[in-house]
Amino acid sequence: MSARRGSKRFTPSFWTEKLVPAALVLLVLILLATVVITGMALVGLTPGA
Repeated sequence: MSARRGSKRFTPSFWTEKLVPAALVLLVLILLATVVITGMALVGLTPGA
């Protein structure tokens, strides 16, 4: 097998290498918070109008 080479057209910069994983972690945390709040609302733990 040949060694894996990167793309010839795209070379990630420092900011791209650090920002993309950080953005993915942030999106996962937001999704988790949304699921938790929705679960709490379904159970009746959030104050309602």
